[in-house]
Amino acid sequence: MFEDLFARLEAGGKLPTPPGVVLRLLELTRRTDVTVKEIADTIAMDPALSAKILRFVNSPMAGVAREVTSLLQAVNLMGVRGVKMMSLSFSVLTSGSRAACRGFDPELFAIQSLACGTAARVLTTLTQTGSSQEAFVAGLLSQIGRSALASGLPDDYSRVLAAAHNIPRDLLSLEQQILGGTYPTVGGQLLRAWGIPEQLCRAIESYRLTGDRADAGWLERMLNVAELAAGVVCPCGDAIDGNAAAFTTESHRAFGLKPDQCVGVLQEIAAEVESARQLLDVPKSKLRTGAAIEAEVRERITELSLAMHLENQSLARQQEELLRRATTDPLTGVGNRAAFDARLSLELERSARNGTPVALLMIDVDHFKAFNDTYGHLAGDRVLQNVASLLEDHVRKVDYVARYGGEEFAVIAPDTSAEGLAVLAERLRHSIESVSVTWDGNPLCITVSIGVSLLTEVTDAKTAAPAFIRAADEQLYAAKSNGRNCVSFRSLPIPATRTKPSSETHFPATV
Repeated sequence: MFEDLFARLEAGGKLPTPPGVVLRLLELTRRTDVTVKEIADTIAMDPALSAKILRFVNSPMAGVAREVTSLLQAVNLMGVRGVKMMSLSFSVLTSGSRAACRGFDPELFAIQSLACGTAARVLTTLTQTGSSQEAFVAGLLSQIGRSALASGLPDDYSRVLAAAHNIPRDLLSLEQQILGGTYPTVGGQLLRAWGIPEQLCRAIESYRLTGDRADAGWLERMLNVAELAAGVVCPCGDAIDGNAAAFTTESHRAFGLKPDQCVGVLQEIAAEVESARQLLDVPKSKLRTGAAIEAEVRERITELSLAMHLENQSLARQQEELLRRATTDPLTGVGNRAAFDARLSLELERSARNGTPVALLMIDVDHFKAFNDTYGHLAGDRVLQNVASLLEDHVRKVDYVARYGGEEFAVIAPDTSAEGLAVLAERLRHSIESVSVTWDGNPLCITVSIGVSLLTEVTDAKTAAPAFIRAADEQLYAAKSNGRNCVSFRSLPIPATRTKPSSETHFPATV
């Protein structure tokens, strides 16, 4: 339907055309053999355009170090393409004056177009995302579709403007509903018909559809944010608060600007627009001063800062909850297998770095299958929950408890001696044996077997884990073979990869 609207304008001969000199420039730049002198001579035919080109190239916006006194110098410095684009952009600022459309304000259109271009240039320079001159031209041209619709379909477009109160951010849905197309798409197609580079045409066609698109280019994102800034600098009606809010949100999302930066950025844009307005003879219209922007926007920015802070806190809580779920066993509330693997790697690296011992206790609930077979799986779940709770209650603060799998738990105990480790293991075994648990009035006698592996020194943290776990598993098997409800202990020698233990001890519940 967008193409149908443009075709309707084109078929009716209602599309705007650039001024004669600019049209001649567009024709010349299509030639591969065009000379700089031909371009300069053509611009000289329009005294007003010549003056604007010279004033621009000598302004801070152009960034030229030396004074430029002739059009020939200006064309040499800006390049043929640059002069073409700048000339067309300047002509756009007066294109609205030819529109006989009720509700369309040519002076407001000119200053808003200039504000879009200036905002795009300032923001591009600030964020270092692309060419500031390319952004300036794109911003100036981004509104041309509004002028085209006002000139080509004045009666229909006046209905759109009456409904939208001439607020640009509200136009699109009304344009689509009443006209069957929108001004960014008409503008992009018009510029394409004039021979403007395709990248710029695509950016102008789609910048209002940027949203959260991951594939949006820098120029599309820049035009979207620049138009919001222009709405603050040159507001229509009571749109100031809405544009300020949207600018703060979008500039942060697209370019990482913080809310407390936004007032200063908007004031800089307003000052630059005023300078450009004087340079290019654009009527002042509804341009706001920096002080007025600060007075009306700062309160809104503060509110948005608080809202963003609260949103960030909420996101942080959500991330914490996601991390907790990803690392916690849902039945027992202790660490899961993935969390155990990560923590073991961390403790092995710390042990290797500091030259301190680290121990691993593998703990298996004795005769666990009997709980499930006799009382049901819910009883088995209660047993696992009780064991997990008792383990957490009786380990040291530096120790880490995890459910390794099924009825098997693991405790990582860093920086402990053999004597202290024996005390810890026996304390865990005894606390579980001593607890009184009932299920449907039936007492559940819970005991555990514990296999302990002590690694006195870690020489290679990346390869130590498998042998470390295997050694603890072997001691767990030994504890079960010795009658269950006991502890079997092994101290690994240096390095960890040797197979013979330096010492191995078994002690039953009576120890």
